[in-house]
Amino acid sequence: MNHVSVNVLSLLGADSTSKLLGFISITFLARSYGPEVIGLIAAAMGIFSYCNIISEAGLPILGTRKIAGKNSASASLINRLVKARFILTVFVFSISTVIIFFSLNDRSLRYLTIIYLLSLFPSSLLLEWVFQGLKKIIFLAWGRILSASIYLLWLLMFVRTDSSLIMIPIGWIVGVSCQAIFLWRQSLRYKERNETNLSGSSIDLIKLSLPFGFASLIAQSVTQFPIIYLGITDPEAGGVFSIAFRVIILLLVVDRVFYTLFFPSITSVIKEDENKLGIYFPRIVKIVATSTIYIGIMAVMSSKQLLPLLFGKEFIESILIFQLLVLYFIVSVLNSVFTFTLVGVKKDSIYLKSLFLGAIGFFGIMLLPGPAPSSHLAAIGLVLFQLISLFVMLREVQSFINFSVIRTILTPILSGASIMILLIMSNSFFQSFSFIIALIISPIILYYSVGITKEDKNYALKAIS
Repeated sequence: MNHVSVNVLSLLGADSTSKLLGFISITFLARSYGPEVIGLIAAAMGIFSYCNIISEAGLPILGTRKIAGKNSASASLINRLVKARFILTVFVFSISTVIIFFSLNDRSLRYLTIIYLLSLFPSSLLLEWVFQGLKKIIFLAWGRILSASIYLLWLLMFVRTDSSLIMIPIGWIVGVSCQAIFLWRQSLRYKERNETNLSGSSIDLIKLSLPFGFASLIAQSVTQFPIIYLGITDPEAGGVFSIAFRVIILLLVVDRVFYTLFFPSITSVIKEDENKLGIYFPRIVKIVATSTIYIGIMAVMSSKQLLPLLFGKEFIESILIFQLLVLYFIVSVLNSVFTFTLVGVKKDSIYLKSLFLGAIGFFGIMLLPGPAPSSHLAAIGLVLFQLISLFVMLREVQSFINFSVIRTILTPILSGASIMILLIMSNSFFQSFSFIIALIISPIILYYSVGITKEDKNYALKAIS
């Protein structure tokens, strides 16, 4: 097995394993505490995610690019970037703690959030960006698995229904700290004493890195807002939404799989002969759309039984939210194809524009007054966010790639919607039979309705192998 294959498998294995361990952790907490506490935990974690992105300020991306360019990890570079991020972390933690202490009325949420924010400090010492730059993904993979495993073990050992809630964020801090120590120890063998040409103070480095973190901030502002908003205004609704969204996050491992398989292919085509994008781009879109819609169909069909079984009957309301978010999952994965194509042709600004316009649509729906529950509006808003982003990127991609939108996008979506409607209608009367049809018949219908050719199939098999 070559070096690239090892890196790909390590990254996908780490993502899948760490997300699965995280899923088991949230399942344990959901069955132990119920929706209200899950809503508080999710809101606290959402606030931590915001603060973590601000404290990163794009510095890890700047460091990764620098190390990848020289294929070496300068001790000077590592020390300077870690110092800059630590200084920024002290500032973010101090300001955030004061704001949270005086703005959050719920005492439990206030202290949960502040304790979670303490993990900003070990997070600032994480050297994942070093191993990404060196392409030593195996260490990054083991670090993530170590953190998720220790967190889960902590919960199983120290968290009980009648125990203090602060034990939960303490376990998170322990997990991240162990990951940071592990990566620091592994980095010692790769540090070199050569000097870096990054000049200036820590403030200068932060200014240089800020553009790299802008897109992440926009995306996180949308995805984390419902969890934080609901956790503050209605913790029980926040818990119900959070559980549905957690399952979607687990499904989004598929997004990383497709990105890893097809992004190098698009990049190589752009470098060799951009005219061939008209052949390979629609081929990838068809494969991704068909596969993702099939996964979405199976997710919807199994959600009515699976969610209450895993999390308990208190989370029955999560089913409808999850089914709405399946649309978010499908369009999100489809958007990735457009994103890495635009990045490949150096049209990153269009991607940022699509995120910005999508965010406007999301907040317009999310904060819309009306009879619908906020948790449902949040799910609809996330779907709208992805749809607007897709539309913006689609228009740009059509300006330099000639392909049939009806054949590659609308046909699989309409086919999937038709299958789903028929299965939902028959599910009330023939539950087991409907599931079998979804499992066996729906991929065949999608395969032929989309018109996947022998060349498309061979291309997908070649990418996997």
